Order: sequence, then C-alpha cells, then structure tokens
Amino acid sequence: MRVWIVDRWLGVDPATGKKTVKKAAHGTGVRWQVTHYAEQPNGTKKLVSKNFERLADAEEFRTRTAHELREGSYRPKEITKKTFADAAAAWFSSKKKPTGSSLLRYRDALDIWVLPAWGRRTLSTIHRTEIDEWVTAMLDGTAPHAEGRKVRSNGMAPSGLTAVWVPFKASLAHAVELGWLSTNPARSVELPKTRPAEKIFLNYEEVEKLVESAQEVTGRPADAVAVELMAYAGLRIGEVVALEVGNVDLDARRIKIRRTATVDINGSPIFGEPKHGERRDVPIAPHVVEHLRTITTGRSQDAPLIDTARGNYVNLHNWRNRVWSKAVQGAGLQGRQLSPKALRHTAASMAIAAGADVKVVQRMLGHADASMTLNTYADLWPDRLDEVAEAVSAHRERALGTAR
Repeated sequence: MRVWIVDRWLGVDPATGKKTVKKAAHGTGVRWQVTHYAEQPNGTKKLVSKNFERLADAEEFRTRTAHELREGSYRPKEITKKTFADAAAAWFSSKKKPTGSSLLRYRDALDIWVLPAWGRRTLSTIHRTEIDEWVTAMLDGTAPHAEGRKVRSNGMAPSGLTAVWVPFKASLAHAVELGWLSTNPARSVELPKTRPAEKIFLNYEEVEKLVESAQEVTGRPADAVAVELMAYAGLRIGEVVALEVGNVDLDARRIKIRRTATVDINGSPIFGEPKHGERRDVPIAPHVVEHLRTITTGRSQDAPLIDTARGNYVNLHNWRNRVWSKAVQGAGLQGRQLSPKALRHTAASMAIAAGADVKVVQRMLGHADASMTLNTYADLWPDRLDEVAEAVSAHRERALGTAR
C-alpha cells in the first residue's frame, strides 16, 4: 500500500517540472504531510494524513508506516486509542450463548480483578511480561482489585485464577478479531496447574445427621426434604429449588425434573432448562415418600415444593446461608468443607454401591452422556477384572470339552 509525502506549500510547475508553484497554504501551517489509505475495522478504506514541520520527520514516518502496512501491524489512529475496557465491553456484549450465571461470573471477574488492573490501558501498551507479573500478584495476594470488595488476603487459588483469566484472555482475543491488536499478548502465558476438586462422599449416618440438622435449623420439614432429594436422588440444588408440587408423583415414586433455578446477568433468580437440557424423571427412595407426602398434601400443584415461610420460592443464595451452612455445622460436618454438590456425589456413590450401572446413574444425575458419568465416578465401580478373567477361562474349558 502506497504512502506518500505532500508538500503543502509548493507544487510542480508543468512547464519546467520544478517545484516552484506556490500553493494557497504557502507559508501557513506545517509544510509536510504524509498521506495514505488505511483500512478501517468495517472493511472500508479511509484517506488519512499526518503533518510534519521537517521533511526528515515526514520521511521517517512514511518509511515506518509503509513497513507497518506491509507486515500488517498498522492500526488507524482511532484504534490505537482503544483501551482494555473497550475490548472487554465489546467481548462481553458479543456473548450470546452463556447462561446468566456464567455472564454474572464473567462480570464479577472483570469488575473485581481485571478492569482495576487493566481497564485504562491502551491495548498496544499491554505486554507479556506485565501479564506474567499480574498473574504472580494475584497468586500472592498483591494484585489490585475493586475497592470495597472483600477478597482473600493470602492470594488466589489456581481455580479462582482460572475464573479471572477466562474473560481477561478472551477480551484480548476479541480485540485481535476486531483488528484492534495484531496478536494476543496473553496467548502463551502459563498458569499454575489446577487440580480437580476432591469429591466428598457422605455415609448414611452423616446424611441423616444433616437431614435432622436442616429441620432443626428452621423447624420446617421442607428444608430437610431438600437435603434428602439431593443426597438420595442426586438432584442439583437448583433443580430442587425449581420443583413444584405437581412435579412429584408419589404413586409412581417419581420426580419430574423440568427446569432449574439460576440467575440472570443482574443476579436476579430465574428459571430455565435443566443443565444439558436434560429433562428426566428421577426415582424417589421409599423412605422419602412419606416425607414428601407431608409437605405436598393439600397444596396447589403449581406451589413451590421447597418454599419459604411465606410460601414463596427459595432464594438459592439465601438458602445456603440460612439453612445449609447452619445445618452442616449442626451435624458436626463443618470440617469437611461441604457444598450441596457433595450430596450429589453421595447419591451417585450410594447408587453405584447398590448395584446401579452407568446408564442408570447417568439418567438419575442428568448427565449429558454416559462418558461424563464414567469420567466422574469410574473409580466407584468395583474392579471386576479377575471375575472377567475367570469367566473367560471357564467358557474356554466348556467350549473345548464340547469339542472333544
């Protein structure tokens, strides 16, 4: 792409071929102007120019610009002013597939950690070495963060760092796609290896203590049933909160999972499709039937199964603080770092120990496919290698004996 210098003061005399013709701007303003066509983000081309008082400066700028245009590193002036905050806003507004809860996590990560450190920086000034230093600062607890937000003083765990890293790196990658950056400076930055969260399994005695403790906390049977549905049916906490009385069929001993409770981008509770879109019917353990009958008898079919004292749907965040944390402590299990997901793991372990195969567990938990179930719980199924080897030998003996 051509880059040329314009003399704003003198033009060429056609008769002599010499630069002797005075232009209208002669003697006013700067004399030398470097001009070229620059491709814009929308694909169009725009004539841009920059003025210089000295010819040497204009020639230096022309050479540099021509080189940048050839190698593809040239950026129009308006793009060079783009900040990380601009890139983050563009990336966030482009997201259409993530759920409200995922978008809320992205928003929190950007607002609490990313924008305080990088928001005002122009994209072209962000370099790999600074990103490495920022990652280290987050791990040791010295990274800047939003004022007034409570964070861990001893540094961020690798899993927490990953949650912050996703929107940070994706914002820079989006800037590359928009033509605001030539390369992503975060592309090859190394993060500490994250370890899968250790799965916690409770035994029957621990589950029952938790069930009893949940009822003691509020005096409401519905809170105890919520714990039972997670521990014995493997429901997610969001699925439990979204249940209506009409989803329970006590005669067939089935619970219909048709939706889940989640949040929108503003953190407000909403209902949506179950995870992986898996609508399913889950069996009710016989010993839970009478407990369900207690909280469903005489109630409207569209009433929330697990309700508040005023008959409203339970708020997930409030239930964790109001019931779950206190029930865990009351059951003497606070040292286990329990979350409601531990009850889902517990349900899977109990089903497998009772003889359930992988397809049964997959359907009960609502996994997208059996491979997800195997990847999560493969170590819980008994090792049958010796049994299979002995069976092969037995079949061999029978087959050879018949042949003889």
